[in-house]
Amino acid sequence: MRDSTPSVNARVLRSLRNHGARHTFRAGLRHVSTWLSRLLDRHFDPAFGTETRTVIENQHLTDVISPNLIRGIRYEPTRALPFRRALAAAHIPTDGGFVDLGCGKGRVLILAVQCGFQQVTGVDYSRGLCQSAEQNLQAFRSRSKRAFRAKVLTMDAADYAFTKDDTVVYLFNPFDAVVLAAVLARLQRSLERNPRAVWILYHNPMWRAAIDATGAFNHVTDVTSGGSTFAVYRSR
Repeated sequence: MRDSTPSVNARVLRSLRNHGARHTFRAGLRHVSTWLSRLLDRHFDPAFGTETRTVIENQHLTDVISPNLIRGIRYEPTRALPFRRALAAAHIPTDGGFVDLGCGKGRVLILAVQCGFQQVTGVDYSRGLCQSAEQNLQAFRSRSKRAFRAKVLTMDAADYAFTKDDTVVYLFNPFDAVVLAAVLARLQRSLERNPRAVWILYHNPMWRAAIDATGAFNHVTDVTSGGSTFAVYRSR
């Protein structure tokens, strides 16, 4: 195997020369954080007997009948360490219901339970992915012996009717601004019927302007950890 140390040293020296010590140190911390989060994720599935790691491209979801298929983004698992840090950094309460729109294979539902949520809901328009999520939740329940309530719904996220118990909505950039706007409209109607504090945790927030445009949510903070960025919003 080729030794990469010289190239690493060269990049560090170049960064020191061009950007200074503080920038280089912070860049080094980010690199280490990303490496560590990826390393820890290698042990997630073996620990719980699950299969959440494999990426599924959107064009391979042949079981989807929703017209919003073309607006969807591929399934990719959220890394555990950045997710936990984002929840903690934003002080998001875990005593309500957690909803993952575009839940894929259910990795985040499992992480939410680990973080203290007792009620989790996954929504995805792929029946195959929902079946995988159910199997993974069952495997996690069996291995961990945790008690929690979980449901996985095969449906378009734009059609999901939020309940009064839903207090945290998670998105890993699952769809474009058109679908996000429809989701937000339904969420706003739910808040009008049942006023409550609702948090949005938006991972890789490509279409965050759609949230800002509603005027119904305050931007709380952005959290960057392990190479992942989360935008955090709270209902007004």
